[in-house]
Amino acid sequence: MPHLRFVLSLFLVAGYSSCVRSADPSETKHVRVLAIGNSFTRNATNYLDDLAEAAGYRLSLKKLDIGGSPLELHASKAAAFEVDRQDNSAKYSVGESLQEALMSEEWDFVTIQQLSIKSHDVTTYRPYASQLADIIHRYAPQAQLLVHQTWAYRIDDPRFRKASPKPGEPKTQAEMYRGISKSYSTIVEELAAKRIPVGDAFWAADNDADFGFKARPFDTSSANQLPDQTHSLHVGYRWRSVKGERVIQMDGHHANLAGEYLGACVWFDCLFDANVIGNDFIPTGLDKSYASFLQTTAHQAANQGGDIVRGVQDQSQAMVKDATPQRYTLTARASEIDQRTKEYPEINFTFGTAKKPADKEYASVDTRVDPKGKLMIWLMGYNSGLFERLNAEGIHTIGVSYARGWFGKLCRPQPSDAFARGQVRLEAATGQDFSDELDLETPDGAAERARQFLLWLVRENPEGNWDQFLADDGSRIRWDKVIISGASHGSTTAARFAKHQRVDRVVMLCGPRDQDQDWQALPSATPANRFFGFTHVLDGGWTGDHYCRSWELLGLHQYGPIVNIDETQPPYENSRRLITDADVGGDAGRAHSSVTPGGSSPKDDQGDLIFDPVWKYLYTHPVDQVGDPVEEDADCERVHVEYN
Repeated sequence: MPHLRFVLSLFLVAGYSSCVRSADPSETKHVRVLAIGNSFTRNATNYLDDLAEAAGYRLSLKKLDIGGSPLELHASKAAAFEVDRQDNSAKYSVGESLQEALMSEEWDFVTIQQLSIKSHDVTTYRPYASQLADIIHRYAPQAQLLVHQTWAYRIDDPRFRKASPKPGEPKTQAEMYRGISKSYSTIVEELAAKRIPVGDAFWAADNDADFGFKARPFDTSSANQLPDQTHSLHVGYRWRSVKGERVIQMDGHHANLAGEYLGACVWFDCLFDANVIGNDFIPTGLDKSYASFLQTTAHQAANQGGDIVRGVQDQSQAMVKDATPQRYTLTARASEIDQRTKEYPEINFTFGTAKKPADKEYASVDTRVDPKGKLMIWLMGYNSGLFERLNAEGIHTIGVSYARGWFGKLCRPQPSDAFARGQVRLEAATGQDFSDELDLETPDGAAERARQFLLWLVRENPEGNWDQFLADDGSRIRWDKVIISGASHGSTTAARFAKHQRVDRVVMLCGPRDQDQDWQALPSATPANRFFGFTHVLDGGWTGDHYCRSWELLGLHQYGPIVNIDETQPPYENSRRLITDADVGGDAGRAHSSVTPGGSSPKDDQGDLIFDPVWKYLYTHPVDQVGDPVEEDADCERVHVEYN
């Protein structure tokens, strides 16, 4: 095994630490970590805040740990919360679910780990690790997923003394370490995550010629006597009182003071991208020379292997400076970008022909403008006017080809229940199996087509710095940088997707529709203050109380009143609900499309579109600036359809 080879030769490399970047004690760093695990997570982070404080850094650490818990338990709690937000079994002792904890702060890292007794068997990680990864990326897309590689048991642990171990059960510490190393490396690759190699550090320390633990013969009949456990990283033997009698117990699993310190040193070195060697914090009771050895061991383990995390990623350092700044417009066909895509003629979702392609995708960026670091994904037909305006604000824009021809074919004559059409929308957006009426493959969902388009843009237009919207080697989109937007049904699908996946903001032009659905009231991965709506009062969706209903179900009345932009100047009372009664000649159809840039949108005497300040507000207004809450509108009809 590669990890086994590296640790056995680890300390033969002279002067290694001089080749690694050291931390600047005067540099202020703040790392935010949500750790999901069990007692091993508690062990490895027990001294992490002390190390951070000694280095002059800030640490925000929240732990969701349950003693003896495997990945399966954490995944089941998260799944329970998805079904019922009131289910107490989904909550941890801190009073939060995983989803609530993920949304409680802008975490830099979220860590997971497997139960130690199962950690050698990679099959026990599946499918629970990927289920947790999905939840983490949905609710905290800005966070990097880390896998805390735990350690093998002490060499003399009773696990390795069984006369007839079960098939697959490790028989020695070395065999357990090899299984752990292989399993964690495999799952890290599957999740496109990074690793905290505490297990590697434990193995290296335990096998060091000078500081490694040596198991010695011990007569357990000698009352109150303990063996020499010098340099043990595990709790080991200890006398306990059980029912009034003194008995000796062996804990070869959990870390003792030295093991906890070693684990914390690895976490510190990895999370802060800072050399732990020389850190002034040493816990009381730990020999200074041994502590120095543990620091060196941790630092070397943290700097071996390409799958190990090295601090919070700073994408700004990798930005390409355009030698000839300009506005770029690019197009490509989804079917040519990704050979996995398919056609669905039954819902009018096809590729079209070479002469008349139906799967064209559009992108634009203006490198002459300081970038906002935001990407607008448009869920409607290409709108050059909108793209150009957003580019002028420093926003990247793309429009993807996705399934939207089903509107007149599915959920007819009416949806089967109050969530059916919303589930179709969610499947169209994600390509995942949410609806019984639609059967899309993942490559044909809007999300995956957007990712594939971004990968293409990274190759074809490096000057545009499109890679800032991808994470984990391009395996996922940084949804926390995405403005999801659309018009009419496109705005409705955008809103439905944002309930499922946290995004930077949602801009809903002439929408959302779905007056016969209740998905708008579902708990949301995207906070309600990040939803913005704009419509004309002659639009049938407004006169029919479709939009006012959706806005209230989304909770937008908590952030200001309905504001008529014809009578109010920006920032429109910081409201999320904007309307207009601008002159459209009394045409309801024109009113519907007037709120997007184009021929239907009204102009002033100079020929400029009068809604330009509104669009700027919708797409750039700071989300933390909100209006005062108001009561729901008693005149807005809430019930349009009743289901049995």
